[in-house]
Amino acid sequence: MTTEQPRDATPAGADEAPDPADALAIIAAQRARAESTRPSSTWIFGLWGAAWLVGYGAMWLTARDDDRPSWPAVVVAIGLGVVAVVLTIVHVLRRTHGIAGAGARQGALYGWAWPIGFLAQSLIVAGLGRAGASDEVTGLAANAIAALVVGLLYLAGGMLWQDTPMYVIGGWMALVGAAAALTGLPASYLVMALAGGGGMLALGLVTRIRSRA
Repeated sequence: MTTEQPRDATPAGADEAPDPADALAIIAAQRARAESTRPSSTWIFGLWGAAWLVGYGAMWLTARDDDRPSWPAVVVAIGLGVVAVVLTIVHVLRRTHGIAGAGARQGALYGWAWPIGFLAQSLIVAGLGRAGASDEVTGLAANAIAALVVGLLYLAGGMLWQDTPMYVIGGWMALVGAAAALTGLPASYLVMALAGGGGMLALGLVTRIRSRA
């Protein structure tokens, strides 16, 4: 004679709680996936921090005697800025490439906002020069507007990706540019190098340590 198993019997192990290690692994994988599809704050901070520290530092070192930086220093500063813009665009587009739908569109629009912002900055500075503004006025405007462009784009990126450090550094950069304009030349170059570039490098280091922790 065989005994039938009750219909409400459950298979062995069905009520067992999931392995905590497996649950943590799933959560970690999801977080890693989310991090891989948004721009790296640490990377962008390091890129722009180095560009501003070296570029503006070179301009300040060569402008201490007559308030005008040497042409090689200006070329270095502009070149580093262009490289930083290009690498930022490439980085953002690569990070958001695997996202479908609205996320990909947002990443692409954000990436292209960088050259648009700096093109507008260049045209404004050129317009000031054609209007008869002095070298000091155009120099101060160029620095302040560049910092404002970077600051506003960082603020936008912080809101877009819910990245608090990026939002904070955006506000900081906008204020640094304004403060540098008040100091006059060549002191504004030093403010941009240390408070601007140095500030971004410091925050990049902090975010790197936090991400490892």
